[in-house]
Amino acid sequence: MAKKVKIMLDEETYRLLETLAHSRVENKSSVVRGALWCFAEREKTERVLGGILAQRHAREAMKAGIAARAAGRLVPHERVIQRIRRRAPRSPRT
Repeated sequence: MAKKVKIMLDEETYRLLETLAHSRVENKSSVVRGALWCFAEREKTERVLGGILAQRHAREAMKAGIAARAAGRLVPHERVIQRIRRRAPRSPRT
């Protein structure tokens, strides 16, 4: 069941809400609902990343990556994928 919520917005924020609703052909309620879901997902992502960063081995791996980048020792993603594909066993064709 839907619940009504009353909020107060300053003029600038209200204009932004109207603009977003108009440009997306939505009503203001759907824009606010979408924004809340986006905010909740961002919070969830930040909690997960915070947990990862709390692990010493993850921090050390990131520091090593940053040092490798600074020293110009990074391998482009495409080259890594090519190497993996060359070394991967080929599946038999049926």
